[in-house]
Amino acid sequence: MSATDGKRLHAADPLRASAEHAAAAALRELPEALSVVFDRELRFVVTAGPALERLGDPGVCVEGRSVGEALPADVWCSLEPLFRSALDGETRSREIWTVGRERCLLADVGPLGSGGPHACEDAHSGSGLAAGVAVVRDVTARRHAELIAAPPPPGGFEEVFERAPIGTALLDADGRWLLVNRALCDITGYTAEELIGKRADGIMHAGDVEDELACRQRLLAGEIPAFQIEARYFDAAGEVVSAILSMSLVRDRDGAPLHFIAQLHDISERRQLEEDLRRLADHDPLTGLRNSRLFGHDLKLQVARSERYGEVAGLVVIELDAFGLLTASHGAEVGERMLKAVARALTRRLRETDLVARLGGGEFAVLLPHIDGEGLAVVADGLARVVPACSVDTGEEILHPHLGVGFAIIDQATVSAEQALAEARRARRRGTSPPQS
Repeated sequence: MSATDGKRLHAADPLRASAEHAAAAALRELPEALSVVFDRELRFVVTAGPALERLGDPGVCVEGRSVGEALPADVWCSLEPLFRSALDGETRSREIWTVGRERCLLADVGPLGSGGPHACEDAHSGSGLAAGVAVVRDVTARRHAELIAAPPPPGGFEEVFERAPIGTALLDADGRWLLVNRALCDITGYTAEELIGKRADGIMHAGDVEDELACRQRLLAGEIPAFQIEARYFDAAGEVVSAILSMSLVRDRDGAPLHFIAQLHDISERRQLEEDLRRLADHDPLTGLRNSRLFGHDLKLQVARSERYGEVAGLVVIELDAFGLLTASHGAEVGERMLKAVARALTRRLRETDLVARLGGGEFAVLLPHIDGEGLAVVADGLARVVPACSVDTGEEILHPHLGVGFAIIDQATVSAEQALAEARRARRRGTSPPQS
């Protein structure tokens, strides 16, 4: 070994010993950190720390290899200026988010001397220090917690978000609540603490989860810029809330998804109003039974099923005799009470699958799916006995309805709903029903 080589080895030993001591100390104090001692060429001298496997490639973190080869390109692009500054005697710190904001790293980088009080000065060689040390910590969990818990600055975005009149939330890529505003809490009945961290579809009606998930997947794939669907949610009291869900996706500069922005607009009152209006349009306001319009629609559907699939059904028509005379002699109020009494008797006597309607005046109709001719005759006879048992007390006398009953079978030979209805009415007027198939 030459004298020059001996001097180099002698000079390197204290540096390596100092580096190894510093890295070991960093490892003991920061078990979740990556500690790196590097030379003037930004090559590894010593590395330590379990975080290394998550941040880069441990296989190339050996003495003499370039630090930049071991770390992801986006991480090294941010770290390299700090490493070079350390060789100029500067100590710097920087928070670094990886691509896609999957991890947040806190890097502390500074110079490393030979150990004496004038170590930095002794290590100068006219072009900077001999070595530097870097400690890189993964602070992702802490930063996420701080972002969620941070109080909103006055007049800032967070305050606007919190005071928005429409329920608004941020969701992560898996559909979990990250941030919710006051209006969304009012809609769902849950507090922010009860929602954050939970899956948004956890309070969604099971019948709407699949559609919402499919739309989110299309959003992530870039197939659509946003979507809007109607969805049902269960609030904290277990009641169903109807809402319009609007959702878009925020991406970073490189196009990687960051989080969803969701808005919920409560339309429960509107939906209830629509249901009320629909019921008024489809049902008799006096008896609550189907009206002639809805019953006609049901009857057409049954005729179509019978023609296509061979289903057999029955149609019964009931007419209150002299109903006009009853109202004329006892008043409209007594007539209405009689109609209500007949409606109650019909619904109590029939199956839940049977459809009962008031066609107008004193005429009622019943559609009985999946029944043969013999069974239809038995039901019609039972109604002819049950309905007259209804009564209305006028204060002076007890009135019972008088009625005529006719029925017809609906099968593949039935041409139309009008034909079936006309056949049942003719049978009622004759007081007999046609032969059954």
